[in-house]
Amino acid sequence: MDTLHAVLRSLRGETKSRPDPVAVFREFVDHLDRLGRRERQGPPARRARPRPRRRAK
Repeated sequence: MDTLHAVLRSLRGETKSRPDPVAVFREFVDHLDRLGRRERQGPPARRARPRPRRRAK
């Protein structure tokens, strides 16, 4: 059992597979910037509906 614990302690996860925290933060800030630009543009313009025609009496 001691050998098992020693082996488990010696194993480490791959450090290359982890994303760089700075890169993750930059991507997050980039997403926030894109959202801010989209809000500044305003909502897309709506098309005006044509008025329904009145029926002749």
